[in-house]
This record gives sequence, structure tokens and C-alpha cells, in this order.
Amino acid sequence: MKTILTSLIIFTFSTAFAQKWVDLANVYWNTSPANAADSTNSKWNLNTFAIDLKAPVVLNDDNVLLFGLAHQQNVITDNVNLNGDNSLKFSSSMIQIGWEHKWNAKSKMLFMSMTRLNTDFKFVDLSHFQQGAVALGTTSRSEKFDWKYGLYYNAEFFGPMFVPLFGFNWAINEKWRLKMVIPVNLELSYMPSDKFRTGLRFDGVNASYRTNLNTNLNWIDGYHIDKADNNAWAFAEFNLGKNVWIHAKAGYSIIRKYRIYEDSDQMNVKFGPVNVGDDRVETNRMFKNGLNFEARFIYRLPLD
Repeated sequence: MKTILTSLIIFTFSTAFAQKWVDLANVYWNTSPANAADSTNSKWNLNTFAIDLKAPVVLNDDNVLLFGLAHQQNVITDNVNLNGDNSLKFSSSMIQIGWEHKWNAKSKMLFMSMTRLNTDFKFVDLSHFQQGAVALGTTSRSEKFDWKYGLYYNAEFFGPMFVPLFGFNWAINEKWRLKMVIPVNLELSYMPSDKFRTGLRFDGVNASYRTNLNTNLNWIDGYHIDKADNNAWAFAEFNLGKNVWIHAKAGYSIIRKYRIYEDSDQMNVKFGPVNVGDDRVETNRMFKNGLNFEARFIYRLPLD
């Protein structure tokens, strides 16, 4: 089970150190307060609450089934109308079904299907669903170094998105570890004991959500949010006992863009960071770069 579940750690981009744990439950709250906007003098606040649950089912030494449920709720408000009509709420609900197969003593591959409902729930139909998938391989060069490689796909509302994945997981020594899956994340961590871990991290996210515009209190459908959010973090986490951890981090966004487009405004394809056939007229950013703070409650299953 230890060797089979390590790809699940990389796929969910969890904060588990080395390959000793897998996160089965992850509940977090993220806030980015008082961000300046492009087009107004208002200050905008972004708050996110999310829960992510995983359940591995081991079939044998070479095969495991993976099931997951996740929900994320986002709320954007200004400093004047924190609960008023200017607030924008959108969410993502996801079902994950996967299979990991161990080819030999050194290599394994994870295949995962992800079905999302990304909507503000003002109106919901089949066009608010997205289908995604990922294939992620792991090849061990030694006990301290693994290569990671694969491909991610999602049917975003701005057009199909393909993201090549490449990286590694390197145990520099007993306390230091460097791991990355480009272009999704990069992490340097230090763990002086089994109950404390700290480090630096980068996370990049691109997603889209169906939304409706509020015009004179009338909701108009036919729009989507294009979210590009990249963050550099400093983090620390503590073991509270048994398998329960608290994870806290503070950071700053980099080239963050939340824009609203009409559904007819699409590109041909997005391949990693490159937009192909993108003739969209760029709209104003909903808010600019700013501070981010996050707190997580994590339940981890030891693999030893």
C-alpha cells in the first residue's frame, strides 16, 4: 500500500512530507483581503472555503482504486457591501474516480477522471459541468529521488486546456525535501521532527466558473469567470496528535487575474501557459495582486 498510494499524494498536491502520509480529509479557509481593482476605487475581498475527501480501495499489491469528493465555495465582496448585492459567489463541486497501477518495482501510473460542476447556482444546466482527466506517472531513480510526468486535461469554459506535467520528488537528506510538478507547484520543505514541518511553496491554478451578472437586481446568464491565480507561500504545519495536522501559510499572489467573459468568448485551446487562437478582448481584472492567508485542518493516513 505504501508504494501504491504515493502518486495520490502528488496528484492531490498535498503537503505531506516525504512519502509517509496520504491526506484523506482536507478542510481549509483562504482569505485575500482588501485587493485593489482595475476599474474602481473599491477594495475587494476574496474568501474561499473548501473540503476535499479521498478514499483509496486497495485491490492488490499492484492496483488501487481511488475515489474523491470535493467542494469549494468562493465569495468576492467589496469593503463597503460585505454582504450586499455587489457580492459574487461561485463554487466548484467535484467527483474523482481513479486507478493506479504499478508496472514494476520502479514505475507506476495514476489515471484519474474528474467531473466538476462549476457554477454560481443562479441557473444550472448541463453546460455548467466540466469533464477533466489526468495521467501521472512516477519512476524511481533511487530511494531518495522520483521522477514525475504526465498530462492534465479539462474542458474549461474558455476552451479546452491541456497541461503537460513534469517534475520530481527529491529527499535531499532526512530533514530537507524538494519536490515539484511544473507548472502546478514547487515546494522546499524542512522537517526537524515528526510533529513539525515548514518551508516555501508556489502554487499555480487556472480554472473557470459559469456565472451570471447582476444588472439592476436582474441576473443575466451567459458569462463565465476565467481565474488565473498564482501564489508564493511560506508555510508551517503542526501535528496535534494521532493523524490530525494543522497547516497555516501566508503569501502573495503573482500575476493574478480574475476576469469575466461572455460564454461565446473562447480560445481554440490552452496548452500549459500558452493560449492558442485567443482573440478575446481582455476585460478588466476584478482585483489585482494581494496578500493571501490560509488555514487547513488535515487528517492523514500513515503509509508505514
